[in-house]
Amino acid sequence: MNYFTVTKYNDNLYQLKDKLGVLVTLVIGNEKALLFDTAYGIGDLKKEVEQITKLPLVVVNSHGHMDHSCGNYQFDEVLINEKDFELCKKHNSLPWRRRNVASAKAISALPEGFDEEKYLGCSFGNLKPLNYHDIIDLGNLELEVIDMRGHTQGSIGLYIKDWKLLLVGDATCPFIWIFLDESTSVEEYIEMLENVLPLDFTDFLVGHGARLFPKSKMYEFLKVAKEIDMEKAVKVSFNNFEEYNIYCYTEGVMYNQDHAGIVFDPNKLKRC
Repeated sequence: MNYFTVTKYNDNLYQLKDKLGVLVTLVIGNEKALLFDTAYGIGDLKKEVEQITKLPLVVVNSHGHMDHSCGNYQFDEVLINEKDFELCKKHNSLPWRRRNVASAKAISALPEGFDEEKYLGCSFGNLKPLNYHDIIDLGNLELEVIDMRGHTQGSIGLYIKDWKLLLVGDATCPFIWIFLDESTSVEEYIEMLENVLPLDFTDFLVGHGARLFPKSKMYEFLKVAKEIDMEKAVKVSFNNFEEYNIYCYTEGVMYNQDHAGIVFDPNKLKRC
């Protein structure tokens, strides 16, 4: 049984979802292909990608979190914004890898023959710096690196102008996390959305939930971030993040991906 579920949007655009629920995006050009994120690294992502395309591969991390970068070790080099270098190293450390394995075991999501000892000993990979407005040329297709800080300081998006498509990872999504130490303020997240929305795109793809979102959804994300009401916000918590002061605000149903909300620390409402 394959460890990844593949969603094919067209012959040149795929998303692969691992058994822990995180997505990576594969864009195929004439001369090269690009892989956006590497998931937890528990399944053999490289082998799965090679079943779709044999083209030389450019690998990019949307940000440094473990569920988007712990598969970096499977590839020769990985591009990432320098602001998330240290975050990526932290989330690829032994304690975080142990958390990944524990999470996979809890839902019986380890592949057959998984070498736990080898996985725990893997590193963050060969990281190379990626700058805002860099252009990645796949032959007939160019992707522009977009500043999408908020979820983390170094979160980036990839803008495919010819397709009117934006790849965002976790930079914005139906219930964005803006409570982590590495997160910006909510105010800075709002500014980021206001800078990104004028781009000429019609749809975007996120890192969790395999489907195209229309650009109108991003306006919903902006609206909910601007209209946070602490009287309606609900105190919440997450496994492995119990030490944080976290609230969720939404005008819809909490954690329903058809609605929009924001998960935040009240101390991050304004920039410091």
